[in-house]
Parts: sequence; C-alpha cells; structure tokens
Amino acid sequence: MSWWKPKRKYRVRVGAYTDVGQVRTQNEDAYGHYPETPDRDVKERLFIVADGMGGHARGEEASHLAVSALHEAFFAGQQWSVGERLRRAFEAANARVYALATAGMAPETMGTTCTAMALVNGHVHMAHVGDSRAYRIDESGMVQLTRDHTLVEELRRQGVLTEDEARTHPRRHALTRALGIQPQLEVDVLEAMPIEAPQQFLLCSDGLAPVTEDEIRQVMLAHPPQEAAERLVQMANERGGPDNITVLIVAIDKS
Repeated sequence: MSWWKPKRKYRVRVGAYTDVGQVRTQNEDAYGHYPETPDRDVKERLFIVADGMGGHARGEEASHLAVSALHEAFFAGQQWSVGERLRRAFEAANARVYALATAGMAPETMGTTCTAMALVNGHVHMAHVGDSRAYRIDESGMVQLTRDHTLVEELRRQGVLTEDEARTHPRRHALTRALGIQPQLEVDVLEAMPIEAPQQFLLCSDGLAPVTEDEIRQVMLAHPPQEAAERLVQMANERGGPDNITVLIVAIDKS
C-alpha cells in the first residue's frame, strides 16, 4: 500500500429527500447515491433518481429495481468508458424491469424514468431516460442538462406548442421513452463534462415541477445540500404536491 495519495481537487457534499406528496398514497420514486469505492485508485461516485409507473406496488418495484440494477451494472463494467458503462447499465436495468413485468401469465405495464450522474476522474457523466431531470447550478445560472422524453416536449421542439402551452398541456406527463416498457432501450448519454468547482447538480423527479427554476437555484445557493433538498420538497408540497417528489443534490466545492 502506497504511503502517498494524490490530493483531491474538490470535495463532494450530497443532500437527498423524497416524499409521497399531497395527492398520491404511495411513493413510486427511488434514489441512490453511492460513494467512492475505497479499493480502487480511481475514485468514482454514482447518483440516481427514478420515478416509477405502473400503479399499486408496480411503479415502486420498478424504480427500486432500476436503481439497484443500474448501480450493480455500472460498477461491474470497468472495461468500458464511463459513458458506455452508463449506457450498458441502463440497458441491464431495462432488461431486469422488463423481465419482471412480462414474467407472469398476464403481463403488466410497469416502468420507470431514470436519470443518473457519475463523477469519475474530475468529470461529470450522465445518462437519462424519461422526464426526471438533471440541472447544473452555479453563480452564473441554472442549465437543464437533460431533455424530457415526453410527447409534449417533442411537440414543443417541433414548434407545434409554445413554452406556455407545453407547461400546462393536459398530456405533459405522457412519456415517449421509459425504462422497462420495451425490450430495447434508447439512452441519452452526456460524457466527460469537466468539473468546475464550485458547482452544484440537481437530479429530481417531475414532482418538483411546482417550484420554478429561479426558486430552485436561490434555495440551492443559499443552503447546504440536505437542507436545500428538504426545503425544495416542502415548497412543492405547499403548492399542492400533486405527485411524488424526489430531490438529490450534489455540491462540488474546491477542497
């Protein structure tokens, strides 16, 4: 064992909170954050938010299975690039959820959104399916890094709907892509974004929608990650909490 270890150039703080909301009776969201693996020279961290669907216990089962399967597959795939590891981990999780949904005599519809972020060697990597989102926040502003895989977002991008129309459209939650619905899965992957500390990242389910982006940014810049996560969930609940709400914040600071 070497007596010398390279200095870390940044530190990572994490805050996470999930709540059933004010309308639903069951929380179908799931999240996970996994620390650096101590037995590797290259330190890695993985963060995941998933929003299940399927009704009753099926959505909850789908989201939790996706988080555990993705975690397992990502850390097992050391032979590939980080982006490819994320892609293959999503495909493995998709296969697990799809197999569970189709295992019985009467196949059931169950699936989940999934957004994941990996910190590896001073870079941020992401993969995404569905309408759970990832944002980057710093002193200069807030940027949405993921694109919603919804019918309404496709219509907005085509110019059929305006921003205001898309925001209130009755089918704004209708997904065009989700994990576990089909045997094959198309995954959006964003690779190797350099960390520029101080910086924060937010992964959230669509239950946070009642809170505006300006409000999200103000809360995240003003409070430590755990307090910020709890405050954001509280704000969504105060505005009706129409869905399950999950917030996972990753703050990256200079060491």
